[in-house]
Amino acid sequence: MKQEFRKVQRFAVQLPCTLCSNEVTSDGTVLNLSAQGCAITTRHLPSVSTYITLDIELLNGEGPATIELAGVRWVSGHRCGLEFIRVRPDMLMKLKAFALLLEQTP
Repeated sequence: MKQEFRKVQRFAVQLPCTLCSNEVTSDGTVLNLSAQGCAITTRHLPSVSTYITLDIELLNGEGPATIELAGVRWVSGHRCGLEFIRVRPDMLMKLKAFALLLEQTP
């Protein structure tokens, strides 16, 4: 059994997202989320080591959280894992507040 040791808790979610890489834009779904990264599924997966921008709809009526720069760390099947590299402070606060809300939801 593989055990993962993460510094930050990830939350299972189903959130619409839009990713852009090399001027190719595609819609997808965020499957899990933390303040440092996420896993997504999309029809047009970027390759490993690609850098993208990502808009995540947090479904809280506040508009999307924008990740200015994310690196694709792994691709498997129809999913890929992203590490958030550059996030504006206001967007990071939005992500952290959303994670806190998820943490408090039973």
